[in-house]
Amino acid sequence: MAKQSCKQRLLYLPVLGKFIRGLVTLKNSSRFIRGLVALKNSSRTQHRVAELELKYAELSASLNERQLNLKIDVERMLARKQNLADDAAPQPIPQPLPNDLDDFYIAFENQFRGTAQEIRQQQSKYLPFLSTLQQSSNEALLILDVGCGRGEWLRLLGEQGYCAQGVDISQTMVEFCRLEGLQAEHCEVLTYLAELADESLHVISAFHVIEHLSFEQMISLFDACLRILKPGGKIIFETPNPENLVVGAYSFYLDPTHKNPLPPATVEFVARQRGFSQVDIYRYNPREEVGEDSPLKQQWFCSPVDFAVIAEK
Repeated sequence: MAKQSCKQRLLYLPVLGKFIRGLVTLKNSSRFIRGLVALKNSSRTQHRVAELELKYAELSASLNERQLNLKIDVERMLARKQNLADDAAPQPIPQPLPNDLDDFYIAFENQFRGTAQEIRQQQSKYLPFLSTLQQSSNEALLILDVGCGRGEWLRLLGEQGYCAQGVDISQTMVEFCRLEGLQAEHCEVLTYLAELADESLHVISAFHVIEHLSFEQMISLFDACLRILKPGGKIIFETPNPENLVVGAYSFYLDPTHKNPLPPATVEFVARQRGFSQVDIYRYNPREEVGEDSPLKQQWFCSPVDFAVIAEK
């Protein structure tokens, strides 16, 4: 008898041999092979799913972090110079300030204009005028806010159920409004108004805008608003009040982009002369002043620091 191998001898053992033969038979069966393949594929699939879930979680976290950082950056108004390539494409909308000065001005506004909550509280006093206008209209008010800035007024209007749109010459301000879910367009105001249809809006507002315009631009703004407003529509323009001597002689000039102080009587005359039928002047935000009280101090130093012209077409 030929010499048997160790493996062959093991196969002939009564118990161990039977066990080994069973393992060999199982190993060679197609069902066993398919089971191993399925198990292997299942393990790979589960591993791949786990990898994808981990990758998705990482991407979601990264996206949330980027959105948060973007919002913070915009809220800080990017008060730094934007380095543009020499061959960068020209801006489609003309801007009165280079990018670096635009960012400077945004930071300046944050410093001196007040917090969003303070602005919101101040602007809420104009809501009753809109409520009165809404009662006489059979359709939802369409409102445009010129120089919308950070969008405090737009947000307040949206909460009241009005359809409000903003326009601002600052791309950074517009991006900030959009991040807050507000409707805003980046454009120079007179260019934007020139594209609007006649009698298409109920209200056009502008908070601390007209003092930035030349006399010719201000006249053009009044004319454009008169054309665009529906019959009975209103303008609400707020601006610093030089009747307060501290404003007229000092604080007005804190903003280097201001043109000239506008006396209430002048603005009222412009509104009437350009065709508005009902024109009212409202003075707001009296100023506190230290020192002994007197009629002189009350009239020239404690008088309101802002006024608004509210005129109806």
